[in-house]
Amino acid sequence: MDSQFTFSFVIQRCIQEFRTLLAEVITADAAIQETKDGKTVFTSWSTAKKLLKVDNRYTKVLRKDRESLWRRHVEDIQRRQKLVTNENAEKQSDGRRGSVDSNRYLSGSMRTDDRR
Repeated sequence: MDSQFTFSFVIQRCIQEFRTLLAEVITADAAIQETKDGKTVFTSWSTAKKLLKVDNRYTKVLRKDRESLWRRHVEDIQRRQKLVTNENAEKQSDGRRGSVDSNRYLSGSMRTDDRR
């Protein structure tokens, strides 16, 4: 049981190191660069693999797990980008609404002053 626990710990550590490698190499900036055939590290596992293979953390993870870990990593980045985009759009629309609302209050207060 003890050796099985140790083995599991080693696997988890290797997976964590591979995730760190993904975070270092597979970034939004890296996704902008396209290959001659239009592939990016976000759209093509084979393209991403070429960048990852040079690091020994790549070989420490089982072959069957690498692609799914990469895919989850890319999906997480895309999800975060979408959230940021949505938040920025919300802030812009709130800012527009806020300036319109403040003009209403200003014009309302002027009318009150005019009545006096």
